[in-house]
Amino acid sequence: MATEKIHDVIVNMDIMLGVPSTSLEEAYNKVEGFSTEKLLSIALEQLPFQEQEAGRYVEGKPTLN
Repeated sequence: MATEKIHDVIVNMDIMLGVPSTSLEEAYNKVEGFSTEKLLSIALEQLPFQEQEAGRYVEGKPTLN
């Protein structure tokens, strides 16, 4: 029986965050300064996640590829 090892895997995902700001530009500027940990923390606070299978979201609606 083979021994399992830990392997690093890169996972790319799109995350939409609600960011308080006076404009969309200000929101993007704020987010650019956030660490990965901060971005993921905000995403977790804004649950629930919506999973999808082999599709993409367009204006919040799933579209199958």
